[in-house]
Amino acid sequence: MTLEGDDLACVDHALGHPDEWFDTEVEHAYQREFAAWNGSEYALAFAQGRVALSASIYALGLQPGDEVIVPGYTCIAVPNAFRYAGITVRYCDIELDTFGPDIASVLPLATPRTKAILVHHLYGIVCRDFDRLLEFSRQRGIRVIEDCAHTTGATYRGRRVGNWGDVAFYSSEQSKVFCTFNGGIAATNDAALGARLAEFQKRLPYPDPPRTRLLLRNVRISYDQNRHPHRWFLDEWMRYRHRHESILSTTQEELRGMRPAHYFQRLAPPLAALGRNQLRKVDRFNEQRRATAARWRQFCAAKGYRVPLQVDGSTPVYLRYPVLVPKARKFDGPWAIREFGVQPGHWFVGEHHPVSAPIPGCPHARYAVEHCLNLPTLL
Repeated sequence: MTLEGDDLACVDHALGHPDEWFDTEVEHAYQREFAAWNGSEYALAFAQGRVALSASIYALGLQPGDEVIVPGYTCIAVPNAFRYAGITVRYCDIELDTFGPDIASVLPLATPRTKAILVHHLYGIVCRDFDRLLEFSRQRGIRVIEDCAHTTGATYRGRRVGNWGDVAFYSSEQSKVFCTFNGGIAATNDAALGARLAEFQKRLPYPDPPRTRLLLRNVRISYDQNRHPHRWFLDEWMRYRHRHESILSTTQEELRGMRPAHYFQRLAPPLAALGRNQLRKVDRFNEQRRATAARWRQFCAAKGYRVPLQVDGSTPVYLRYPVLVPKARKFDGPWAIREFGVQPGHWFVGEHHPVSAPIPGCPHARYAVEHCLNLPTLL
């Protein structure tokens, strides 16, 4: 929803200039600009947000047999990244105010083998127990990985999220705050961790030319399916037209816990060029999201729905606006359109979205899976 004509011009230029597809200076410029905008000392770009998480795991020196605490309401790509590295995942429950990790569930899970906690800020909302999670981690000498895949640009106490833990990762996948179709960034303010992120990135290849061309083509496919002014009438035709080109953000291998062939890669420089263009618009789009969220808050409160908490001192970005509805209504499309006037999203359809597998000891996560719809904030 953030792609515009100037972004398509970037893509068209790249498709016409394959000689520029390995221009490392474009990648470096993107990283510098993201770091400056985000208020981070170091930022390294990768093919996907999940690869940026793998880079963060490497940077922290996590080893096979180490344990990490992860919320039991997340994308399948998150536990996969830890499992690829041989890390043991222990799941904490979430709270239902912001859908972040619940400190009461985290405390009993920590053991001497716990080396990191993943703190996510879902739907673009700073998590409720953020201060307590940071303090607990400091007391125990546990590292904090901030999952900012939904929350690029949100602030807490005047500082962008992702700058509070040891390392953070962001996503620029097509459904996220800004779009390079696929893409991710790992960021830190620690010089040693920054060097480790750079070391990890240096080992990875860029996508080869056929893959790069396909990724660029998918930017236009994403535009056609999400922003094209006639998409409502041309949807079936577009799907047929692009049926052999469309790339899924999560592969069948990943759904089965396997690492896909294109996983360990850097961000293609033409997509970094698109990222630079998108980065100039993030604040504008986030202001639009916040304005829409304010209207959703008023509407949902008037209807008697539980609305998400905005933590004191935080400025969310509201990638989507989550609302808890009766269980029988979550997948009732006609009801939702009548009730809200829009087609809602169904994140998360499972504790390991999009895989549904109840996790023992995480009843709030199961409740959210069964009751949480999310409403669009860019219309």
